[in-house]
Amino acid sequence: MKRTVFTTIVLTLTFLLVPGLHFGQSNNDMVKKVQELLEENYIFLDKAKQTNAHLDELMQQNFFKDMAPADFAKSLTEELRKYTKDKHLRFSAPRPKKDKDNTEVVLTESLGRYRSSMLRGFQLMESNIGYIDLAFFGGSKRHLSKIDLVMQEMQLADAIIVDMRRNGGGSPVTVNYLSSHFFNEKLLLNTIYSRADDHTEEMWVVDVKGTKRPKVPVYILTSERTFSGAEDFSYTMQSRGRATVLGEVTGGGAHPTRFFPLGNGFGIGIPFARTINPVTKTNWEGVGVIPDIKLPADDALEKAKELAKASADEYKNSFFSPLEKTLSELENKEITKKVEDDVLKNIKHLVQINMLNEGEINGLGYSYFQTSKIKTAILIFKTNIALFPNSANVYDSYAEALAENDQKDLALMNYKKAVETATKQKDPQLETFQNNLKTFQEKK
Repeated sequence: MKRTVFTTIVLTLTFLLVPGLHFGQSNNDMVKKVQELLEENYIFLDKAKQTNAHLDELMQQNFFKDMAPADFAKSLTEELRKYTKDKHLRFSAPRPKKDKDNTEVVLTESLGRYRSSMLRGFQLMESNIGYIDLAFFGGSKRHLSKIDLVMQEMQLADAIIVDMRRNGGGSPVTVNYLSSHFFNEKLLLNTIYSRADDHTEEMWVVDVKGTKRPKVPVYILTSERTFSGAEDFSYTMQSRGRATVLGEVTGGGAHPTRFFPLGNGFGIGIPFARTINPVTKTNWEGVGVIPDIKLPADDALEKAKELAKASADEYKNSFFSPLEKTLSELENKEITKKVEDDVLKNIKHLVQINMLNEGEINGLGYSYFQTSKIKTAILIFKTNIALFPNSANVYDSYAEALAENDQKDLALMNYKKAVETATKQKDPQLETFQNNLKTFQEKK
């Protein structure tokens, strides 16, 4: 009886130690599962069949026999790509188990919020150039909210640099959402065709939370590591003439991929669809996104800053030059209703596209006020009231300019309006407005 037990133990240990035996399933059995999934799902049926014929030959040669899981995964992935040349096609082995002695469970390791962030960082750099560094394109609503957050911060930018150099891809939906921030028109940006179900999905420009930036200059940085969804964003923006791409030719993966678990920790990612750009009628598969300006990835940011500085100045001037010209002529002409309407229209447009806000308009008015261009200052303050009638400060500033122009009755009316509005709005500066009114009344 003891001998039988010993023999059983030896057989069990032998089974566990033979690399090619994975819980009763040979490597060839796993390859056959892969072949079946490949023919059912891979985007190009002819290449799937060609690859499967190649795998049949390898199995006959016992090519995969006795390979350890990691070596098996590496070898099978290489063989899958020999005919497909598809970098998205990947067979994966089970993850290494944790050290048996380490039994501690760190709760936060399983929570998404504590994993690597999609957004490495963003900032407004010198010359009002925005910079965004994205690590990947996450597929949840939380990730879309992060796109909204960063684009809100970019509202002040006169040019934007988007860094895709270390971005390996992600959700097509999130890619499309970021792209949509740069287009006003309802354009078809991409189509995605799936062979398995003969279905085509259209990716159109969508509505976003916040203000879009359809004219702001955009520069995209790429490297040979830029892949998949990051290439999608770069290719889409480039094909539509909405961005200048700088850096290196990208990885060349244009096929959306679906992961299929195969049991015992093995799995395979199979490209089940292909992206078709409506402008080029093709995609970047196998060739990558070709930069408009080719240079080493490490040099791309400095070159982009140089180009962005010039385009930011041009962009800024395209909006402000017409207003500046109009305002420069006001002191020497009669302020008619038409003049007032023209200034209002011009400033209102700048407010709508987030180029000006109430405080900046107020500051602009004081710039003219302090250089004794009172007529111009009065019109700017009056325009601010038309745009922001619920602000107490706009009435107070207007009143100050009117008083300086000896329009005392109208000034008194607006000082009182400032106090009235501040009281109604519970403005923390109410006391200041009350003191300004009191001081004016004492002088009057």
